[in-house]
Amino acid sequence: MATVLIAPSYSPVQAGGVYGWHLAAIGVTEELHRNRRMRGRVNVGVLDQGALCSHTELSGRCTMYTHPNPALGGGPGDHGTHVSTTIAANDKGTGGMVGVAPGATIWSYSIFGSAGFVGYADGFLPEDCRTCYGGNIIDYFRDYKKVSVTNHSYGAPTWPPLASEMRMFAEKQNKNIVTVWAMGNDNKDVRNLVFQNNFQARDKLKNLIFVAALNKDLELAYFSNTPGENGFCNVTSQVCLARNKYKYFTVAAPGMEIYAGVANGGYSNMQGTSMAAPIVTGVAALLQGRWPSLKKNASKVTSIIFRTAQDLGKPGVDAIYGWGMVRADRALGPLGAKYLKKKKKKYSLATSSLRVSPALSNLTNQSVSFFDEYDRDFQIPLATYAPSYQGILRNWVKTTEGRNDYVMDNGRGLSYAFSAQDYNAVDPSLADIEWRMSYQRDKGEALHFGQGSALEQLGIPTSFSFGLMTDKTIQTGAYPVMGLAEGGVYALFQRPITSGFSIAGGALTNTSLDSEAEDRDYAPETDAMVISLGRVSDDTRLSTKVSVSYLTEDNGVLGTGGAGGLDFADGSNSQGVTLGSSYQLNRDSKVSASYTEAFSRSDASSDNLLSLNSARLTSSAFAVGLESKSVFDGADRLKLSVSQPLRVNGGSMSLMHDDYYDEDEVLHARSVDIDLKPTGRQIDYQLEYVFQPKPSGSTLGLFAYYADDYLHQAGLVDYGFGLRVHKSF
Repeated sequence: MATVLIAPSYSPVQAGGVYGWHLAAIGVTEELHRNRRMRGRVNVGVLDQGALCSHTELSGRCTMYTHPNPALGGGPGDHGTHVSTTIAANDKGTGGMVGVAPGATIWSYSIFGSAGFVGYADGFLPEDCRTCYGGNIIDYFRDYKKVSVTNHSYGAPTWPPLASEMRMFAEKQNKNIVTVWAMGNDNKDVRNLVFQNNFQARDKLKNLIFVAALNKDLELAYFSNTPGENGFCNVTSQVCLARNKYKYFTVAAPGMEIYAGVANGGYSNMQGTSMAAPIVTGVAALLQGRWPSLKKNASKVTSIIFRTAQDLGKPGVDAIYGWGMVRADRALGPLGAKYLKKKKKKYSLATSSLRVSPALSNLTNQSVSFFDEYDRDFQIPLATYAPSYQGILRNWVKTTEGRNDYVMDNGRGLSYAFSAQDYNAVDPSLADIEWRMSYQRDKGEALHFGQGSALEQLGIPTSFSFGLMTDKTIQTGAYPVMGLAEGGVYALFQRPITSGFSIAGGALTNTSLDSEAEDRDYAPETDAMVISLGRVSDDTRLSTKVSVSYLTEDNGVLGTGGAGGLDFADGSNSQGVTLGSSYQLNRDSKVSASYTEAFSRSDASSDNLLSLNSARLTSSAFAVGLESKSVFDGADRLKLSVSQPLRVNGGSMSLMHDDYYDEDEVLHARSVDIDLKPTGRQIDYQLEYVFQPKPSGSTLGLFAYYADDYLHQAGLVDYGFGLRVHKSF
């Protein structure tokens, strides 16, 4: 039976088109190559015509072998060179094209010589391979060149490959070589392949991939064979089991107008399933280069490629495209259940979370590895969990100035307020409803009980309650420590004493009725108590207040908290002392200032990936603000502030986690100490101006902020600008 190359035609063209259409189709881009992480060399065996290893695209990463019988040997050929460069052409910009896996090393064997197909060279015994199993080229490549994937762009005219070839790759010593075969160019369903015993392909050939060809419209190429409903069968049982059908071993890949190198050192377009197969081989090489442990488990490689293929034709695995078109970008992404790991303990990534506040923002300079269902490692930067001002800016733009409260007053000091401004009818929750019940006496005494913003009841200057300061996680403004317990249920009181003095205090929590961790944006569950002593001058222009806060946090400290594998503290308590003052410059303008010093003590949890090494932390914050009315006309309002969010003076944490599996499937761990001492000092500048242009009848608001040394990291900045227009009809 003759064996032939599977490539019906090619056309010479000039060099050009570095990233061909076939790469774009399967998700291979310059960015993907630039960001790829290679942990070792991938050795690819190409059984074909010989490859021109001196070609610009392969130089230094290619070696060609021929049959040991000189009469059967063959040199480099266009077909073999084209296949090899499609797999592994470099991406250095020195040639005319880029391969799927530019870092791969090609081991080329000229399985075609002057007399045609010369076979696998049984008895192939070069000087360094005297003990090769059977003396076969596959054995040599496997044992001495560490080949972990092979490409076969050839076959019998009556495709599929021979049963003996399939048995060879089903042998125990070959089970971890990914074996990629072109499906043939006869434009027909492939016939059954019958074994003489009860050979179960689905169990024995988990390393096998067949490849059909696609045109530029991502439809079946006119010449390509298809798997049909045929498959591997057994003579003894007279059964062709459904699970052994070819379609379950098949993917498709681009196979027309594939631009790659040829044997004269130039480039050509070729077409055929011969050109589609090396694209899939290249994806297998990409996977093994990124995760070397996959070299020891070919079934994982084939499973990933099948599972991430882009479905074509009928939904699901079908008789034309099999699993669909191979997609490198999808194959390189995490699949299935994801987990974090430290020593022998696993943590579900889905239930592991981290909320980082500015105070402990040095955490965001680190990353942690997680694993997918195939035990492949991926990096997740802890910067993913960093606080962001963008949400605050969006909220400012979409909300009106002031609150839309529904208020009822019984005329005897008792009042009720209700706001559903943040209520989401699609995902209803009582946590989104703010309400307050207040009782006030003529002498200035007041009691407040409610849910939502508690600090509003303590008479905060408006220059400390706008823009960035509306988000309690930013840890700035009048009460940066107590503010961490904002948003839930509260009970507060105010009482005048004598000579302009007054006392205020109460308890609050960030836990609302019907609330969950998601409603707190996964911040630590926090409770606080506060007592405040204030005095207003006789002329009422100057007011001063000293406040003491006591804060307890579950599974966190200073607004930073974790869950699952990223939990690092069983709990903490903080004491904050705040000195605040406001001065009425004139009837329309007031300036305010606030300074806070905080002292925190935590109970560390060392079983998880993160550990807090410092049991005690000190931190500070300040704010200065100005509010003014009638700046340019009688209806405008201006607010501006300069503030520093809570900033720790020092401390340390540790991060320890399992990091990756190497080529020998040995698990490596990573450990790093994190210095919490900031490299910078974040200063936030913000301004809000609201006015009513005449004669439009609308209200126009402008808001801008600039954060220098954002997250207390030197040189990092953040800024934003917002505009909103409200008009009444």
